[in-house]
Amino acid sequence: MKNTTINHILEVGTQLISKKGFHNVGLQEVLQTAKVPKGSFYYYFKSKDDFGLQVIRYYSEQSIKIFASYLQNQALAPRDRILSFFQDRIAIYKEQEFTEGCLLGNCSLEMSDIKVAFADTLAQELDRWQALFEACIQEGQDSGNIPSKKEAGRISALLLNNWEGALLRMKASKDGTALDLFLEHAEEQLS
Repeated sequence: MKNTTINHILEVGTQLISKKGFHNVGLQEVLQTAKVPKGSFYYYFKSKDDFGLQVIRYYSEQSIKIFASYLQNQALAPRDRILSFFQDRIAIYKEQEFTEGCLLGNCSLEMSDIKVAFADTLAQELDRWQALFEACIQEGQDSGNIPSKKEAGRISALLLNNWEGALLRMKASKDGTALDLFLEHAEEQLS
């Protein structure tokens, strides 16, 4: 029961923070939206910062499941796995009219300079994401599907960094130009 409630609160927190940012989401709003009694928040979380860190980890875990469903899909060649992931994500952002972006990217901008615990957690989670891409790229290089001779770790870092940057530009411009340019460059990096 406790884990179910925590996951529900984290899911609600993820949705609210993705739309409004960490500082613009109050605990009262989270609890009302989650339909959880006000006094029970501190039963589940030590503080708002603890809640924020758990939201980051929760979001990352959910994202890793999505990444794995693409990047470890043996029915597709590694290059196709990576490109189909980004193509599908771009389609979702277009459906959402270029709002929200990535919670890790958003929180990196908002929180990394303010709280060391947030910076450390965000960096750790982004490293976990990068490792999934790196493994898929390395598999593609080993099989000849990704002919690039660049180091897989450098390609994965470049893809993730460029993706996060494209998402920030998407949010600012409210259009898909940066995402389309990212996809064009991703295809080049994987060739």
